[in-house]
Amino acid sequence: MSRGLGGRDEGSPATAAVPQTRWPADQGTEPDPPLPAVVGVADLRATNAAAILAAVRSAERHPRLSELVKATKLSRPTVEAIVDELADCGLIETAPAESARGLRSPGRPARRLRFRARAGFVVGVDVRARSVTACLADLDGRAVAVERKAVRADLTGRARARAVTTVIDAAIGRAGVDTRRVWAATVGTPGLVDRDNLTIRQADNLKDWARADIVGILRDRLDCQVTVENDANLAALGERWRGVGGDTDEMIFVLLGERLGAGVITDGRLLRGHHGAAGEIGFIHFPGLPSEPAPPRPGLPPQATDTVRDAAAGDPDAARAVASYGQRLADGIAPVLLALDPALVVLGTGPFGAPELLPAAELLLDAAQRHADGLLVDPPRWRLSALTDEAVITGAVRLALSSVEAVLRTRPTSLAPR
Repeated sequence: MSRGLGGRDEGSPATAAVPQTRWPADQGTEPDPPLPAVVGVADLRATNAAAILAAVRSAERHPRLSELVKATKLSRPTVEAIVDELADCGLIETAPAESARGLRSPGRPARRLRFRARAGFVVGVDVRARSVTACLADLDGRAVAVERKAVRADLTGRARARAVTTVIDAAIGRAGVDTRRVWAATVGTPGLVDRDNLTIRQADNLKDWARADIVGILRDRLDCQVTVENDANLAALGERWRGVGGDTDEMIFVLLGERLGAGVITDGRLLRGHHGAAGEIGFIHFPGLPSEPAPPRPGLPPQATDTVRDAAAGDPDAARAVASYGQRLADGIAPVLLALDPALVVLGTGPFGAPELLPAAELLLDAAQRHADGLLVDPPRWRLSALTDEAVITGAVRLALSSVEAVLRTRPTSLAPR
């Protein structure tokens, strides 16, 4: 995926790219600073390239060369050389000339530069018991092609892996993109995923899925970095990126799928836990209905589709059933909310996701919030997911992008065409 960096050093490192040291807050005096690390020419050039690319991407208007010199504090010859290198890699290009609004100015206008979001692509995949969806997105996270395929719930792991490769190939083919320009992929799945994001440990509702080695299969097929992540965790990332969670660093996303799960954002980061199993609220023993004993198995089965539809249509008995479901949900997750103290709880609407079922979803949300408020010290806000059925795949794109952006921030020219 990458090639070595080289080139002649023609300037000092860009100020914006120099990391800032933070001393511990409880120390009275600063210790002697460590000896500086030896920086090679290639490392210096990569740092400068990253700073120039970041300046191009963050500028309000497409910047001129002189503006990049000012923003990065690099010499003009250095900026010119690195701009040419970034252009050769396909990461930046000359922006179309802006309209002069009928006015003519002497001389040729200065060249302006812009980031090429379609220099590379990422793939996000949402694997469910009865469907597989793939989204091909550009480097700005915009969807380029989406492919969905219905599958049988009893598929073997190997057959499900073939369905994943089929929808990815279809999305790439429909977009007319060279597979070599796909730089990262993330697969969202039910079940437990190891902390390394490379292995599915357990997926009870997907036959043999944990044995399929989907990461290895896609790595061989796409020749890029591939990760796998729990679907609720990805839903939380997606909702924070492009949903209702963008204004908080402390959030819990409750995914009401075939099996209950939660993704936890704390201090702006995904909380995964020691084994990667943080948020597995489907293993909680939820209380039973008032007229029934507590269920023998953990978890909270999904609300019946007919009940949801009838509640949305105004049936009073169905509405009471949905409200009772919301109260049971609040009873079960209240200890989690007490322990984590989130600012926001987002309900991923699952069987409530269709627009015509919104009245039932709002009834569920209201019942859960009202009941939880009486159980908590500092009740959080509650919201329905803005992404509904797209939360998981949105988060998969976000996680795939994060690995590419890490390279763009450090050694962007290593992403030259393979």
